[in-house]
Amino acid sequence: MPLHFQDTALITISVPAAVVVFAPLNHVKVFALLAALVSFVSMGVPPLAGALSDQLRRRGVPRRAFILGGAAVDVVCLVMMAEVRSLGLFVAFLLLATVGANVALAAYQALLPDVVPKTLWGTVSGVRGVAMVVGVVVGLGVAAGLSPQSAFIGIAVAIGLGALTLFAVPERNAPNEQEGRARIVDWHDFTVVFAARFFLAFGLSLLMTFIFFFFRDMLKVGDPKVGTGLVAAASLIGSIASAIYLGWLSDRVPRKLVVAACGIPMTLAAAGFALVPEERWMYAFAVLFGIGFGGVLSTGWALAIDSVPKLRDVARDLGVWGIAQNFPAVTAPLYGGWLLWVHGGSMDGYRWLFFSAAGSFAIGSLSVLAVGRRPLLPWWGYPLRLATGLAVWISVHLTYRIRMWGRLPKRLGSALVISNHQNELDLMPFTALGFLTTGGRSPLLAATAKLLFEPGFMAVRFPSMWRVLRSLNMNWFFLAIGLLPIENELQSRSIGRWAWSVERIHGRIPLEEIFKDSVVERYGLRGLKTSDLFRARHFQTAQDAYVRITELQAVYGKEQLDLMRRGVAEDLDGFEDAVRRGATLYVTPEGAYTVTGAALPFRGIWERLEPLAQEIYIAAISYDPFAPKFSQLYHVVPLRRREDASDELRAARAVTVSAVLSAWMVDREEPFTEAQAVSAVRATLERVPQTAFVDPELLQSPEAVTKRALAAMVHYDILTRAETGYALSEKRKHPNYPMVEDIVDFQAKFIGETLAAAENLQQNTR
Repeated sequence: MPLHFQDTALITISVPAAVVVFAPLNHVKVFALLAALVSFVSMGVPPLAGALSDQLRRRGVPRRAFILGGAAVDVVCLVMMAEVRSLGLFVAFLLLATVGANVALAAYQALLPDVVPKTLWGTVSGVRGVAMVVGVVVGLGVAAGLSPQSAFIGIAVAIGLGALTLFAVPERNAPNEQEGRARIVDWHDFTVVFAARFFLAFGLSLLMTFIFFFFRDMLKVGDPKVGTGLVAAASLIGSIASAIYLGWLSDRVPRKLVVAACGIPMTLAAAGFALVPEERWMYAFAVLFGIGFGGVLSTGWALAIDSVPKLRDVARDLGVWGIAQNFPAVTAPLYGGWLLWVHGGSMDGYRWLFFSAAGSFAIGSLSVLAVGRRPLLPWWGYPLRLATGLAVWISVHLTYRIRMWGRLPKRLGSALVISNHQNELDLMPFTALGFLTTGGRSPLLAATAKLLFEPGFMAVRFPSMWRVLRSLNMNWFFLAIGLLPIENELQSRSIGRWAWSVERIHGRIPLEEIFKDSVVERYGLRGLKTSDLFRARHFQTAQDAYVRITELQAVYGKEQLDLMRRGVAEDLDGFEDAVRRGATLYVTPEGAYTVTGAALPFRGIWERLEPLAQEIYIAAISYDPFAPKFSQLYHVVPLRRREDASDELRAARAVTVSAVLSAWMVDREEPFTEAQAVSAVRATLERVPQTAFVDPELLQSPEAVTKRALAAMVHYDILTRAETGYALSEKRKHPNYPMVEDIVDFQAKFIGETLAAAENLQQNTR
């Protein structure tokens, strides 16, 4: 109540009345600028103060500490406003008082979702709305009946007494179950509610800012303070009548419908002010306006909490939501002042002002109906997606040789595309192409490693810029363009990843508390805190050193295991939701790279998603590592039998000369000639099952392609020149397979499985 007492009394009556004294000749212009400054402060402070309140609360600091601190600053500055006699000092103390009030507000408004069950948010929001209305009524009454200086003292007393009541509010410890990660599309409802609130607040600011001067300059009311107070009181009578009932109703019907309906009487009332600008009608329109306003006060706030992606950040996000309330208070006075100036302060100017308010109320009430209609991707993600797809497509084609056979249909519904997994290049070309060719109704989304969505990833990818990128977290960007996270490092992670995950819950703590002594000593972590791992001195070690979850202290190991399980469940739920809603999801069911060439078994993601997909396609990947330019081959085909998905994926992989040569020479101890290698490749091609897919270049020119591959193997020191031809060397590493010790053995196993799967499918179809 005191916060809204202050907010209403100051800007609606007391401050404009004081401005008339300080600047009698240009009071409208001065007050419009001053109101904009106050709103600018009110817009910027709550998100910052709320974020700090959330962070400290997770460390055990109660929110009331913020409330009391902000209230103390507010009270002192309000008292000083009553004493100063210059416009400059008056403005300074007004802005400082606004800072204090908004620091208190940021922590206060997060108390209700902290202590009230979600099923009662609407009802409690109605009670809160009535409390706000009472504060507004008292503020209007005090401001209308007292001089500005006396009103400032009265507000200070109310703020001080109100802050003391917070000692009666029990605060719980911050619950860890609210840690859940928010995806980009989860911000859709919050964005819609933010936009709706903006338009409703814009119209309200137009009315609240200039109604005093309308009574004074247009209606020629003897005491405009009293006239303004009576109209506001009439509107608040309607608010009290509707707030509690509509709040209670919003717990039982979709809240967005209640908020949308509330915009109707507000729109009609504002239009009535413009069409019939007579004092006797003002009070009836005010009551009508209040009926809708009461519902907005109650249900709008509950709808905002509903849309907050993570309750662990509720104070911050409600502070951001408050920008939608306060930014219009910056722009509306400027717009309204310009509108009145253009029309010379005439009645026509006020009519346009009231019609503008009516239009804002209508837009705000209609836009809230979009709540719950979450898109697969945010609208602003599509230009980023196209730019990223184009950049990646150009980059991989300049760096590697990419070839593709087959393609997805132009229009897919709920679909799944599966690939095998062996190299970090695997998904990049196909995903980039999907970004460029799939539309909004069924966009291609891709499952990627969760480490992309944590700070440090970009620094690892661009080592030359690691000092600049080491603290950068690009999760918002990856989510916006259609990459979805899945945890594939289940048993071991880098020290940096473990520390960052713990810090998100507990804040900055010593690493000795997280890791066992053996890890602390091994990597020199003693005396360091979690945040130190993103400093230049320790960053590389934190990213390169991997430890198992069993090397964490028991309490944190258990916590991280539980968090990992919940995270994987959330990830899979997100995948299911995307497929159900029409996305084409590109995944590698194996989950991890094969380091031997042998395919890994499909993980649980396949069982979860396969029943949901209307269509399933295979994007089988092969590589030709012994080509002059590292070559990737995609073969896209529809999956015929879901029960044979693993075999069909293996069989669809292109047969390359690198694989054929590797299978022939892997166990060969004696040297061989170029002619023998060519002959072996030809013989293998003659035995390939008809269901296998062979690189067309290899079929067309086996001799030339084989000679080219032998030269590349010599270049990589995988083959050595012998007197009688070639011989395998001890070193069989390939730069594009850093985790593979023997690329020849890898390729041999790869083609062995490919041909066996093709033969198996061929026999099953006979």
